[in-house]
Amino acid sequence: MYERKVTFLEKPGRALNPQKKINQSNFPFTLNATIGCFFGCLYCYTQGFPFSVHTEFGKEVKVKTWLPARLDEELEKYRHLPQHVKRVQVNESSEGYLPQVMARSRKELGRDIVQETLEVFGDHWRRGNYWMVHLLTKSHMILKHLDTLRSMRDQVQVELTITTLSEARKKILEGSAPTIRKRLGVIKALSDRGVFVRVMAMPFIGNRDEAAELRRIGFESGARAFKHKKMNYWDEDALLEGRLTRVKGRKDVAFEDLQVKSGEHVIENGEPKTVEVLMPTPKWKTWEKRMVPIENSGYSEMNDIDWGYQI
Repeated sequence: MYERKVTFLEKPGRALNPQKKINQSNFPFTLNATIGCFFGCLYCYTQGFPFSVHTEFGKEVKVKTWLPARLDEELEKYRHLPQHVKRVQVNESSEGYLPQVMARSRKELGRDIVQETLEVFGDHWRRGNYWMVHLLTKSHMILKHLDTLRSMRDQVQVELTITTLSEARKKILEGSAPTIRKRLGVIKALSDRGVFVRVMAMPFIGNRDEAAELRRIGFESGARAFKHKKMNYWDEDALLEGRLTRVKGRKDVAFEDLQVKSGEHVIENGEPKTVEVLMPTPKWKTWEKRMVPIENSGYSEMNDIDWGYQI
């Protein structure tokens, strides 16, 4: 077994990363509490450049110890942004709930960085600075924060990645990631406490019937939303044989009729309903008015904040 290295970063950087493109698949902001991951998922897009410059894939994780304090400053800085862009996906290119990292952080620092980060978002919410938090994971260790997430259920959507219902496939595709059974247990535990859970079937390895079955089981476990996208950068058959083969002509394919409360357009008289909102230009230097489709992301059942084109 190779050595797994955990490093604690002290030099501050940017907490919130504004995104150049904002659409159904891209949030206005992203935030990662760590760099790297130990799960070593075969399909992971972070195993190559530029991510490989920062950590050795599957063997090294760097923890941003400065993150909560910097996040507090940046949330205040961005307080007056239009409400519809105050939305952030957390841990979109890392895994914040690694047991080894959580244990080392607790032992050596006496801290839980993800817990502290969530508390910063919660504190700002209570002071009227509203941010929607989409917390992405495939780890059952998120249940260590069950009470915190319950207290933040007005503003947090947990996005739980499940790429297959087959434990055999999972062993091939997802290395040391938790079992599918454990992840379904996470859905039930969170939903039983009123936390909004979205099944992230992304990248899903399987056909439409298998995706529909995952949605059914996810909803039976308590999930309220389902998002699907097929693998689009590695050849799926090769992956199931444990090989990596790039596909030509990358194209996003999703079973749109299976999507639930995951950014699908609101239809009125047979056409997507639209609204005019202010949106940033790619470098966030200026703003412009745009007509954008209204998207159903499940927000309206969580709180009564006006999120513009997000309901």
